[in-house]
Amino acid sequence: MEGILEFLFCVGFLYWVFPNYFTEGFSRINKMVDVLSRRIIDTYNRFAPRDPNQNESISSISYVHRVHKEQKFKKPTKQAVENLFAIKEDVPPVTIAPRRQYPTNSQCNCNSRGVTKPTPNLTNCALKNILKYTPAQKNINLLNRVFNHLSQVYELKKYTYPQVEGTVIKDERVKHAIEKMSVQQFRDTDDNDDEVYNKLLSGNKKRAAKLLRDMRSKLSDFLLRFTSWVLYKLFPCFLKAVVVHPAHVQMLKEASKSNLPMIFLPLHRSHLDYILMSFILLNNDIRSPLVASGDNLRIPFFGSLLRGLGAFFIKRRVDPIMGRKDHIYKAILHTYMNECLRAGHNIEFFLEGGRTRTGKPCMPKYGILSVIVEAVIDGTIEDALLVPVSINYEKLVDGNFVREQLGQAKEMETFGSAIKGIWQVLNSNYGMIRVDFNQPFSLTTLINTFNTNGKIPKPIFNKKLKSNPSSTSLYGTDVVSDEHKNIVESISKHVIYDCANTQAIMSTNAVAFLLLNKYKQGVSMQELVDALDELKTELIAKNREIGFTGDYLDVINYAIEILGPALVMKEKGPSNEDFIKPVSMLPNVIELSYYSNSLMSCYSLDSVIAIALFSLDLKSGIVEQDDLVQASLELCNYLQYEFIFCRPCQSLESNILEAIDCLRNRHHIFTLLDSDKPAQVSMACLDIDDEERVVYNPVQYQLNAKGKEYAFFLRSLLMPLIEAYSVTASSLYKLVDRTVLENELVKDILEEMKSELSSGSLLYEESVSVDPIKNALKLYQRLELLEVHTEKKLKLYYLKENVNNNDSVKKMFEKIDVYRSTQKFDVTIFSYDMKE
Repeated sequence: MEGILEFLFCVGFLYWVFPNYFTEGFSRINKMVDVLSRRIIDTYNRFAPRDPNQNESISSISYVHRVHKEQKFKKPTKQAVENLFAIKEDVPPVTIAPRRQYPTNSQCNCNSRGVTKPTPNLTNCALKNILKYTPAQKNINLLNRVFNHLSQVYELKKYTYPQVEGTVIKDERVKHAIEKMSVQQFRDTDDNDDEVYNKLLSGNKKRAAKLLRDMRSKLSDFLLRFTSWVLYKLFPCFLKAVVVHPAHVQMLKEASKSNLPMIFLPLHRSHLDYILMSFILLNNDIRSPLVASGDNLRIPFFGSLLRGLGAFFIKRRVDPIMGRKDHIYKAILHTYMNECLRAGHNIEFFLEGGRTRTGKPCMPKYGILSVIVEAVIDGTIEDALLVPVSINYEKLVDGNFVREQLGQAKEMETFGSAIKGIWQVLNSNYGMIRVDFNQPFSLTTLINTFNTNGKIPKPIFNKKLKSNPSSTSLYGTDVVSDEHKNIVESISKHVIYDCANTQAIMSTNAVAFLLLNKYKQGVSMQELVDALDELKTELIAKNREIGFTGDYLDVINYAIEILGPALVMKEKGPSNEDFIKPVSMLPNVIELSYYSNSLMSCYSLDSVIAIALFSLDLKSGIVEQDDLVQASLELCNYLQYEFIFCRPCQSLESNILEAIDCLRNRHHIFTLLDSDKPAQVSMACLDIDDEERVVYNPVQYQLNAKGKEYAFFLRSLLMPLIEAYSVTASSLYKLVDRTVLENELVKDILEEMKSELSSGSLLYEESVSVDPIKNALKLYQRLELLEVHTEKKLKLYYLKENVNNNDSVKKMFEKIDVYRSTQKFDVTIFSYDMKE
């Protein structure tokens, strides 16, 4: 007994002398217990049998304590309090969660339909985290449990990946290109000796062989398996989950049984996209694709690694040789892809070309797809299956593109930068990645649809905009015939539209969208919870996939943690409740807008209608439907490089009318007024076939006070773009009687934006960005205001001769600025008469 008392006395004395050490010791013990419990639970989750419909694993003890504490002090909502006092005489109805939407082409107006249909018993299954491998019950043994990842890669289905270099260099197309280039070079010389020609011919043959060596892929089954095992160990270091739908995987397996090459077309957000796609396909026993990669990734070690994982390297620009077209390179690339398709390889490439810098899908590049379309048309392959893929990240692994958006030059990839980037990634938390595979559809069916059924829509604008393909791309050269270019453009836009509208909305996207566009001055946590609930309901109504679930308070806290204090600040309000505020200053706001822009495809057309609405004369509070539609069509024309507003097989005007009806019925922005006028045909549809014409009465709308706030909210979504286009138009006066390099012009426009921002003329900090400026310059070029001359990767801009004056620049500026004007922001135009 005395020994126990002495021990307690010593402990008490030490605690009195060194209290900090004891506090830290107890804290470490608690953390150690939490770590051990989490490890035990993770081990249980790994080996215990799982229900295929089970969504979440068992929570850790620390998580349960945290949730219990938060729920204990959580202020009940108004609805919850009302429910406590509600008298329930009947059994409450059971709320059934909505079925998970399966991405298909069912809403498409063209004849393209998926070649495979969802498996009924899988469409309602829970999402699958592919980082958590669970061996089949019949194959479970001690080795599988201890070396589960090694066992997984060993049991994968083995494929052969034939090399096609030998057939490429012997192809008649390549031989003809070599001879053609040699003849052109020989004619440029003053020497007519045959020996000179033979020397040129030999040099071009060697160059063709070198181009092929630099381009080709060396896809290796062993390297795929080894890399897969390594990724099983590395991905959990910085990712919580990589999520796919089991029905999507089964759909791809069924499609692969057709023995047709599958063309995977993912949205491009990160360099991790290359490896992620191959990792998912390989571990689900689907043939890994060859991946078209930019030659900027052909760096020491990593270039060879990517080549062994399926990458073949192509030039971003096909630069001329000695002032002539590089026929040899184009022939090598075209023939290499044809031979790969003929050999049965699947192919993956990014229609957008490079990674998006804004978070919105980029406009498609047509080069590689045009080669595949030509291969189907000329009979090189029987058919191919296009598979649109949507990839979204809770936090972008590549960092951000703020430097580039502020006009600084892109940093080229090097071995040192790759090592540094990998080290930073492995010591960070990037949350979850969601991958959604769309339903595969036949390329032959799409070609026939757009080619013979007259479904390629005619321009709905008064002015026909002609396409000016680059002479430095495959699409702008003789590789693609002119009659097939419209088909390639329509298919490309169709795919991008489908990818954008099936992309899952992550928690970081939703929180960033609300904070940047609705609560820029900050918001209380409870109000943000209510707004997130409302946003999720609206997204579900728009048939968008939601990439988060659970209690909204946990979702918001998790998103804030992922985004970090550089983008979102969390403070204590006057009543000691959490107050959330976005960092809306440059340059942080540009990165925050990247995550917010993932939702712009949901609201782009609604925002266009709202902006068009406020550009009209609204003094009477009444608007003609035809005026609203025409203004919306014109604004869609101006924003054609920012969004694809509808599928190429659909009528844009019909989509606008449908969106107006939704704003009237669901959000009560308008009240429909009776009209006794006879029916008329919209002037915008005079060039559309009879079956495509939209006939309606020239109805009128009265603005409702009930939808006033929502109308202002919609208007604000695209106003940063309108401001950027307006300032760019006003800056074109600098080109009167002079030429300016693109970099200098963009820099001057950025400085003008910053000046207007500091003076208060520019209202949105996110307007100060390079991408919308360059898109505006493309628009003014296609509107025949600007001309551009390209030489040695430099672009010179100048005004066309017939508009080389200040008056023409002013007219263009006024056309854009009418949508930016704030003089019509008068709340009195909204009627309080709710008559329907």
